[in-house]
Amino acid sequence: MLLWLLVAGALAAPMDVPVSGDLTPALAREAEGDSEGALEGVLVVLRAWPTQPLPRLEAARLLLKLGGDLTQVRTHLDVATAGAPDNPRLHYLWGLYWEEQGELLQAARSYERAVALRSTYEDARFRLGGTWAAAGDWLKAEMHYRLLARARPEWVQVRLQLIHVIAQQGRREDAERELLQLRAEQPGNVLVLNQLAAFYERTGRARQAAEVRAQSKPPAPPKKMRPLRPSRR
Repeated sequence: MLLWLLVAGALAAPMDVPVSGDLTPALAREAEGDSEGALEGVLVVLRAWPTQPLPRLEAARLLLKLGGDLTQVRTHLDVATAGAPDNPRLHYLWGLYWEEQGELLQAARSYERAVALRSTYEDARFRLGGTWAAAGDWLKAEMHYRLLARARPEWVQVRLQLIHVIAQQGRREDAERELLQLRAEQPGNVLVLNQLAAFYERTGRARQAAEVRAQSKPPAPPKKMRPLRPSRR
């Protein structure tokens, strides 16, 4: 009997250890809105598989999302780097880490590496454009926003950021052309109309600004009709 219990225990023990890379239960908790519970689940996997890059990346991502300890974030990223140095997501998370540290140039280099490894990495390219803009390198910011705007023309925020960095270079005509094109594509977008009106105001065209602002106001609700009195006939 004792021998059977020992054998059964030996067979059951591996079943308590998460399968390598099996982060589905943890990520499901995040999808339900429980990011802290998701991190706990990732750490359970991590304790069983400490050298695997994937749980390290997820742990770093969740810590960054939750505003956790940056020292722990760096530890996870260092281990993941050793195991998956060419993973574009790794370099994206390094970029977020360096941004948190206030190291914009380091962040930009990390995002550049991420998009070099995966040219369609839209989140990384968006952060890259913003990082170069924050660093005052308007030309590099424009290049990345323009690439992203071509790939995702419906992404209004990217188009507006592109217009902003063009205007920062003193190219008002180019900025206005982009704004008018965006309005033509999305004539009912209030954000676009407000940006165009603000642009006209900055460039001393108050009448045009007022006309655009009038377009951005919602139509007045229809007047309620009085109920008709019953006929005396």
